Amino acid sequence: MLLDQQALQESSPERAEKAREAARAAKELSAAQQVEFDFFGGGNVSIAFQYQDAVTQRLRNSGQSLAKQHQALAVLWQITRYLGWQTYECSKTAADLCDLTGITPNNMSPILALLEEVGAIKRIKRGRTKIITVTPEGAFRGNVNNHAQAVERYKLDVIEGGKADQTPE
Repeated sequence: MLLDQQALQESSPERAEKAREAARAAKELSAAQQVEFDFFGGGNVSIAFQYQDAVTQRLRNSGQSLAKQHQALAVLWQITRYLGWQTYECSKTAADLCDLTGITPNNMSPILALLEEVGAIKRIKRGRTKIITVTPEGAFRGNVNNHAQAVERYKLDVIEGGKADQTPE
């Protein structure tokens, strides 16, 4: 923009043209380059490496086979992929996760139990379905300095079942 303004201020047509060429080159260089994946075009969450490392280590220590550990990590990836906007809840049910991953319901149940056992997820029964959630450390949004408030919201919304949202009658 500064180069465009400089071109407008030039009294010499040759210098004005050079400034416009420089402005065009600067605009091309400043444009975001996308290699393969559209990082900025979607998603609403940052997955903490520490969370992934902790879950991986806990799965290793779980005594489960390497294949079960890898299945659990694959399911966890899908859970975090389908987190709702500004929430810790996965928008997919266990049955949906079965369809997405190709894992049968008989095998999905122990995988979700394992993920819950190692603290990667928490399942909350609401009505006839179980809502799958991750912790604030698993999927954090916003300013890191507001983490304490995010944890408090998680405790109220997930652990205590949304009791903060309920008003006495």
